[in-house]
Amino acid sequence: MLRPGDKVGIIAPSWCGPAIVPHRVENGVRALEALGLRVELAPHACGQHRGYLSGTPEERASDLNALFADPSVKAIIAAIGGDHSCQMLPHIDWDLVRANPKILMGFSDMTVLNVAIHTMTGLVTFNGPSLMVDFAEYPKPFDYVLDSFRRTLCQAEPAGAYEPSPTWTDEYLNWTEKLDLTRPRALAQNEGWTWLKEGRAAGRLLGGCLESLQHLRGTPYWPVLDGAILFWETSEERPSPRWVDGVLADYENMGVLQRLSGMIVGRPKDYPPEWRAEVREVILERTRRYTFPIITDMDFGHTAPQFILPLGVRAEIDTACRRFAVVEAAVTK
Repeated sequence: MLRPGDKVGIIAPSWCGPAIVPHRVENGVRALEALGLRVELAPHACGQHRGYLSGTPEERASDLNALFADPSVKAIIAAIGGDHSCQMLPHIDWDLVRANPKILMGFSDMTVLNVAIHTMTGLVTFNGPSLMVDFAEYPKPFDYVLDSFRRTLCQAEPAGAYEPSPTWTDEYLNWTEKLDLTRPRALAQNEGWTWLKEGRAAGRLLGGCLESLQHLRGTPYWPVLDGAILFWETSEERPSPRWVDGVLADYENMGVLQRLSGMIVGRPKDYPPEWRAEVREVILERTRRYTFPIITDMDFGHTAPQFILPLGVRAEIDTACRRFAVVEAAVTK
């Protein structure tokens, strides 16, 4: 668990965002320091390679390996996502990671590392806030994010039940023009989660960004989903309901849906209302053969604020009492 004074390492596993918009890094570091944490940027976290990467695959993996090997580092948080964390996988020292358990957190393309490391080592990893997005929020991180951070990472107890955030946003204020420093993002009232399919479930949480999970299909890094509660969401790339339909059909053909105990889905970013409705229809159609409960439009992923989902940790769904809870501690003393 994280305590005041602990050191947090920052990696950029894919996109070279820290080199392009450094003020987001500075704001995120200040927010972590305000929580009483010390922050260390990995050697290549602010690098730039090929114009869209923070470093070569070997350099990015060396940052990750070094932070896992450093006993003074208690957590590793991604600066931002991208689309190329998959290039790191052949260069990760799995024995080193397994022997030095610590918190690893991020979302979007960090799905690749979260899932692969959990699969290869059994370590709990965390789908949650990244430095340049959630922690760099202007003028400060959302209380909903900080509450989940403390409940999940700063106590050796289950995070417990989550409620929908009262408000949410997917507004983008241009970072390169520093419009994000001119005002807080506009917030919309949250109409609540959609309890799409009734039932009760208990199982280990596994999943992440749907597009990023595609990188792992057919590889040794794909997770064992027997009895799992699968969580997924879509990115700012706005994959269409037609694309989601195809992926869920693939999952059925792969035997994934048959193995699940439940499914939760994050609120999609930048979807018009008709797309959101169509995705719900697609989910119901693709899962009509199965009885597991489903919740959609939840507060995780590419809209803000988001709560943390620990991979490999048990959660429960009970739609009759509108309850979703993480029922197992994700960290130890």
